[in-house]
Amino acid sequence: MSLLLNRDLRAVFDRFYDEDCAGGSRLFWMPDPTTDGWPLLGSDGVPLLAVDGQPLLLSKLWLCSWGDTPPSETLVGIECRKTFNLQVMP
Repeated sequence: MSLLLNRDLRAVFDRFYDEDCAGGSRLFWMPDPTTDGWPLLGSDGVPLLAVDGQPLLLSKLWLCSWGDTPPSETLVGIECRKTFNLQVMP
């Protein structure tokens, strides 16, 4: 997985990895990027709407573990690209 982060988000990522995930030793929940937030469609392919007219959205989370190596980073202009491996738990 790869994320392009500005300076503030880089600090958030580093704190999450170091403190919340204990340097990559703890599992964490992550929205499934292939499903979470996408509109729920009816059989006709039209998005289903709530009573207030807002589209109903799909929600799915992955329970993840970090890969064998810590995240690496490279500079891309003024941003930072964090690259890392994840395992989605069954």
